[in-house]
Amino acid sequence: MRIVGIVIGVIFLLVLIIGGWIWSGRGGLIDRSQGVDEKWAQVQNVYQRRFDLVPNLVASVDNFMQRQQATLTEVIAMRQRVIDLKGSAETALGSKDPALLDSLASQLSRQLNSFINVVVEQYPQIKGDQLYSDLLTQLEGTENRITQERRSYNESVRDYNTFRQKGVKALIAGAIFGFPYEKQFFAAQADAQTAPSVKDAFNNK
Repeated sequence: MRIVGIVIGVIFLLVLIIGGWIWSGRGGLIDRSQGVDEKWAQVQNVYQRRFDLVPNLVASVDNFMQRQQATLTEVIAMRQRVIDLKGSAETALGSKDPALLDSLASQLSRQLNSFINVVVEQYPQIKGDQLYSDLLTQLEGTENRITQERRSYNESVRDYNTFRQKGVKALIAGAIFGFPYEKQFFAAQADAQTAPSVKDAFNNK
């Protein structure tokens, strides 16, 4: 009877030790998962700034041209397409899908470049408008922030994925508590890796 009690005690102790070991793995996964979520929130922030800024940029040009009492059909159409892209971006920002966000950002870059080419060819005097120049500076700063936050996000994803996949403790804890085996990196499409050359487009005109 005493031996049975000892065996039960040993088993109970082993269960506590193993449970604590697995629980500590869960804690490590939570910390790293929260880190990824935090970095994603920063990515959302800078992308949201970009999708908010570009319609303002387009609107400022539209207002400038209206003051000149001129109408440009292509600009009006482009403005609507940019606004439509912003609506799609709202969904992408909440989906935590880097590939979808990159695709929309790439579309936005192409629209913006086309917009600039049309406007500068038709209205070269717009280069002197101070509001427009300020918005271009803000856009350039936004692109730099996006690059930094994407890099930071990828670093946190790498840390999570390494911890989740490499250690036995994390493998067991992840399987038990339902943590994803890996989180998705940002891997920009070829045409999304280069920010719109807004400044260069204006300087070369």
